[in-house]
Amino acid sequence: MIKAKLKVLPIEELANTITHGFGLMLSVIGLAVLVVLAGLNGDRWSLFSCVVYGLSLVVLYAASTFYHSATSHRAKKNLQVVDHCCIYLLIAGSYTPFGMVIIDDPLGRSLMAGIWGFAAVGILVKLLIRDRFPAINVISYLLMGWLGVFAVQPLFNALGLMPVALTIAGGVAYSLGVVFFPWTSIKHHHAIFHVFILLGSIIHYAAVVLYVVPHSFGL
Repeated sequence: MIKAKLKVLPIEELANTITHGFGLMLSVIGLAVLVVLAGLNGDRWSLFSCVVYGLSLVVLYAASTFYHSATSHRAKKNLQVVDHCCIYLLIAGSYTPFGMVIIDDPLGRSLMAGIWGFAAVGILVKLLIRDRFPAINVISYLLMGWLGVFAVQPLFNALGLMPVALTIAGGVAYSLGVVFFPWTSIKHHHAIFHVFILLGSIIHYAAVVLYVVPHSFGL
């Protein structure tokens, strides 16, 4: 019997896998908490939006973890495309509780249609170009993420300063992570990028749990 040689992950990829593997664990727990809290309200739209948001977190961190832990070159290339597509899902998913629960008016519905339409187009383009023109992906992620500035005023009117500040802070954390993404001269630059992404997710999750879900209860 011939034993296949074990492929050992480079230390950089090990760090990348651990950081977003931890994010995956938190996302699964976070999804369960969202389902329980939103389910207590009995409002189907609140529950639906929280499930969409929670699943977008789980899917993103699962895709990233599987991509960075893959040792087969072919699998890694395919999983990279999936990983990058899931970023669009996370951005759209992060908007969903705010657009469906807080801004429940024509602006909110337009925002939801625009964001999910953007995500669909972004995923389609990524599937077509794959790993070519990486700058297109980065620019589109940032543009899509910061479209939320058009909803700052209605969010402030409905929730007050703190949740708006948390939402902006989460966006800043995500954006700062992008700075480290191409900075290959820094050791573990991609793991640092992952930490900022994880931080952004935690901040946005706090805004949803502490303010959006209670708002659906009329609190």
